[in-house]
Amino acid sequence: MKRFSNATCALALLFASLTVKAQIPKLNSYPQQTQAAIFLDFDGQTVTSPYWTSTPFYATPAVLTIDQVTRIFNQVSEDYRPFNINITTDSTVYFATPFTKRQRVIITDYSSWYGSAGGVAWTNSFRWGLEVPAFVFSNLLNNNAKNVAEASSHEAGHSLGLEHQKTYNASCALIAEYNSGIGTGEIGWAPIMGSSYSRNLSLWHNGTSGSCSSFQDDIATIAGSANGFGLRTDDIGNTTSQAATVTITGSTFATSGIINNTNDVDVFRFNFSQNGRLTLNAIPFNIAGGFQSANIDMKVELLNNAGVLLNQFNPSTTLQATIDSMLNTGTYFLRISNVSNANVSNYGMLGNYNISGSFQAGSTLPIYDLQLSARVNNSKHELDWNIIADEPIETIKIQISTDGRNFTSLQDVNGSLRQFSYQPLEKTKLFYRLHVTTASQLQYYSNIVSLRADRSNAKYNLNSNFINGNSIVVNSNGSYNWRLVDMSGRQFASGRMNTGYNRIDAAALSSGIYLLQIIDGTEMNTEKLVKQ
Repeated sequence: MKRFSNATCALALLFASLTVKAQIPKLNSYPQQTQAAIFLDFDGQTVTSPYWTSTPFYATPAVLTIDQVTRIFNQVSEDYRPFNINITTDSTVYFATPFTKRQRVIITDYSSWYGSAGGVAWTNSFRWGLEVPAFVFSNLLNNNAKNVAEASSHEAGHSLGLEHQKTYNASCALIAEYNSGIGTGEIGWAPIMGSSYSRNLSLWHNGTSGSCSSFQDDIATIAGSANGFGLRTDDIGNTTSQAATVTITGSTFATSGIINNTNDVDVFRFNFSQNGRLTLNAIPFNIAGGFQSANIDMKVELLNNAGVLLNQFNPSTTLQATIDSMLNTGTYFLRISNVSNANVSNYGMLGNYNISGSFQAGSTLPIYDLQLSARVNNSKHELDWNIIADEPIETIKIQISTDGRNFTSLQDVNGSLRQFSYQPLEKTKLFYRLHVTTASQLQYYSNIVSLRADRSNAKYNLNSNFINGNSIVVNSNGSYNWRLVDMSGRQFASGRMNTGYNRIDAAALSSGIYLLQIIDGTEMNTEKLVKQ
């Protein structure tokens, strides 16, 4: 995905319309916006431009199905959803847009004129008014719809002023021109302006670009005054007083919203005239199974009428968030936001989401609170929990998982017990939750907690990589210096831990990803932490 950094020629580009091999659907992501557009051009063009070659050439149509074209459009649209810009496949819409606020991206099967890159663009060409196109070479991307979409967003990003997101080592030596991200599965992440083909969660990023000390804020650059279109207006209020009321039809409801900046919070109001059971699923916009091409890791918080937090829902290895809870009569608020995960901060988690669910009236609320906590102690995993209930607890099933999603039963315990410990055989990170059944046969799940693999011979054991409370707990086998920094290297705290139990204050940390560096002489170990 090579790009050029500047232009030296001021000649206009001439496009000649040619026969379309397939009828491309006319799609628009934000038809209300007529002042800024990115045109995804799939049907072939003859190009005459000194910016690219001295002789005209024909960029042949992309060999893609209509379904693939639609998927590519949807993915690129989602990447640009927070911005006040229209993604279109309609040339008439493109030409009706001011010529200094539009960019054509030609998606073509013809690449030999240029080389082996997935695409190419001139940086800042969006605002030149010279009709200089960007290119995506679908044949070199195996005509894979996801890869073509990633390249299209990337090259359009160059035209809007973005450089590559790069990676450097601790000595400031360049490791990779394209940051390829980290992680696997739904929450595997890479920056759009890096190499995002193999990751599901591809996002705008605030990371190293020109040098190891030079950070590029992708969102601020795209939405900056130079491009002239900015971010969309917030669609849902951020506070309980500004909440959007959700209407329940029969027993079901559905609504949607857009997270359009890093700190955006959308609040919805529910009015329940009877006791009942609320089930709800909040999912990010996605293209296919496994939340492909989604851009948000969802966090859902349930608040009472006074705005007091009752519970929060954010599974650690999936992008969706679900609620299954018994509620008494009254008004409740649902607070929707993005959230950091083990791979990336919430900086670029912007886009559309949908909420759907049901409320089944007629039930009471036997359990008011169900909280699970856990720790590692002498190679044992110790669990304890708190239950506040109006009726007896019949059974408690302790469930275990290696991925945080697929749980199996570990142990059934008496409903009166509140503690459990054992020494696991697995040498990987483990996740735990409780499945509780009341005397009236109502069933509940606790929050999910994670514990690291057994490290009995290690210098220290970090209790969890997730900071769910206000402290970081480390069991140390020696006295070591430590410091807490963010992903940019900015230091928040430092100190020296003693042999045994150590608690590091994390109350002042906002949501995001942090690094705990533990130093023993010349050796330094680094642990990644996520504050939710």
